[in-house]
Amino acid sequence: MGTTRRSAVSRGVLAAGAAAALVAALGTGSPAAAEDGAPAAAPALPAKTISIRTTAKRLYFTGSSTVKAGELLRVRNLSNPKQHGPHTFTLVATNVVPRSRKAGEQCFTPGKICLTAAIAHEFDEKTEEINKPLVEAGKPGWDKRFSRKVRSGDSWYSEKKGEVLEQIVSAKAGTILRYMCVVHPEMQGKIRVTG
Repeated sequence: MGTTRRSAVSRGVLAAGAAAALVAALGTGSPAAAEDGAPAAAPALPAKTISIRTTAKRLYFTGSSTVKAGELLRVRNLSNPKQHGPHTFTLVATNVVPRSRKAGEQCFTPGKICLTAAIAHEFDEKTEEINKPLVEAGKPGWDKRFSRKVRSGDSWYSEKKGEVLEQIVSAKAGTILRYMCVVHPEMQGKIRVTG
């Protein structure tokens, strides 16, 4: 229950922050008034989408392969958790991505990325609950990758079909953001940040 509430609160805070950033970027102190005198709705920020998908035999990410620096990245969980369990969208450095099935099976051993991310999400072994569904490191938004040396990065945990998280990509143009699901290490992808 707490996980769902925190996810909803995080999404609300992020959406409010994105709207405030947009108003500041446009150089206006308040929204423009509509013709009837009521405040106009803030324009929607453009967003790229990456979806978590599953079939009976395959778990995978689909979606955008590029995103602009400062643009919203929307991550959607379209998977059925009753069939495959929860997922994460976790930014990782190239040197920690499991390259084989055996490496994926060993991903939860000490020092490996899956266990490192689980600890960052404050996984409780007794209750098997995640106490921190959104892990933020570095700048606000998507930019910080877990690596062998960096034990905290950006990661989102989702356990319900239809959950969505939108965050600004704060990584610099030219960066390649590799990501994976630490629950299912075979699920991997990358997105290039453009100018």
